[in-house]
Amino acid sequence: MADQPSTDREVLSKGVKRLMMAIPFFVLGPVLIYIGAGSEHPIIFLMPGIAFAILAVVFMYQGIQTILDSMFKTNKTR
Repeated sequence: MADQPSTDREVLSKGVKRLMMAIPFFVLGPVLIYIGAGSEHPIIFLMPGIAFAILAVVFMYQGIQTILDSMFKTNKTR
């Protein structure tokens, strides 16, 4: 039987925390963009909405990347 490395739980918890940080940005970004699209001064809501949407994608990518690193990287590459 091959010696399969186990999941690094500390790195896994960091990845899950980063995914949890992305959830508010996934909600706030589209809400602010929607409010900005219907208002007289859209720049006030559109700029933070777009920034939050980008941050949501970045946090989600980093979280998934960290979770995959915890599962598939060996102790030599950590």
